[in-house]
Amino acid sequence: MQPSRRQLEPGIYERVGADGRRLGLDIVYKDAAGKTRRRSVNGDIRAARNELALARSRRVRQEHEPADPRMTLATVIKRYEAAHAGDRPSTRSVRRSAFKRIIPALGDKRIVAITRADVRKFVSDEVAEGLKANTIRSHYSVLRAAFNFAATDLDILVPFPRLKPGDLPDPAEDQREHRVLSDEELSRVLSSCSGRSRLFFRTLAETGCRCSEALGLTPERVGDGVIKFERQMARDGSLRPLKTRQSKRTIEIALPLSAELRLAGDKVRVFPRLSHREIERQWAAALQHAGLEDPQPVPHDLRHTHASRLIAAGWDPVEIAQRLGDRVETLHRVYFHEFDARRRSSERRAALEAIYGAGMATGMATQTPQQTATEGAKVQRLRALGDKP
Repeated sequence: MQPSRRQLEPGIYERVGADGRRLGLDIVYKDAAGKTRRRSVNGDIRAARNELALARSRRVRQEHEPADPRMTLATVIKRYEAAHAGDRPSTRSVRRSAFKRIIPALGDKRIVAITRADVRKFVSDEVAEGLKANTIRSHYSVLRAAFNFAATDLDILVPFPRLKPGDLPDPAEDQREHRVLSDEELSRVLSSCSGRSRLFFRTLAETGCRCSEALGLTPERVGDGVIKFERQMARDGSLRPLKTRQSKRTIEIALPLSAELRLAGDKVRVFPRLSHREIERQWAAALQHAGLEDPQPVPHDLRHTHASRLIAAGWDPVEIAQRLGDRVETLHRVYFHEFDARRRSSERRAALEAIYGAGMATGMATQTPQQTATEGAKVQRLRALGDKP
């Protein structure tokens, strides 16, 4: 049997189950267009009176009705995407990727019924699945944006069930150790590259640019000993603005490299036959032939290799940051500690070799001249006293 309703006050009704249980309160009113509406109320009679008063005031002020609080999260997301259809393609792509996971997990729930426990379970499930911390945090941010949209655009008064910082994975756990290639390793990798990819990876190594920046190079941006980075190529093959304002830069390059870049490619792109997927394939093939020790480097490590070489050569940090298109703070945080760690390791190794040489001394023949002189003086003193050594 369906629940029955009984009137408590004008416009306020109580739902009663077939077994006589009280199921909650409803308010009945007319909106600004004269349409009769019914809404459920969470709370007691006072909450119902307040909701009814707000509804009647909206009618007087000719205001639109807020969205139904019984609306599911999937419906909110659908409206959110429709309202933000004009956003940048990359932004929409990030949201779509997040919604593909959010909707199966939480989409059927009413948005007002989603609790902190539900969000925490969603995050823990993604952690158990092995997703990166930054990816999980991105999905969490998109979910929060959907809740904010519900509150600001749909007038659904529902707070976002925010998690504590400890409930979210730490992005530091995603960080892999950057691999800085030696001169010999870099030579082996470049020698193992195919003809069309060798110049590309050499450009990364000699300029420190990002892969997307090199793929976005056009002939008019390569001059005599200079190169301009003004656009980057997205994974869908389109040219986009650079990552940050600092990324837009003009840098000096070696004349042989600029000459080869100006002869390469066609009238549209310097590297017309390369894509993000293709350079990953070419790099994997080159590493297989080069036979480097683990951990295996990735193309982005050529950027770290270039920065480390400039640091070792004594370049000014500001100049290095400008060349890489980074801030000086980023340079210090990401690159300088690597070079400093290698420098200190080399100093410690040199100090140990100075102390021990080829190994621990086991006899007079392997002792240092100072040790030999000390032992000889001891023997002479014993002989002067009439004792045998």
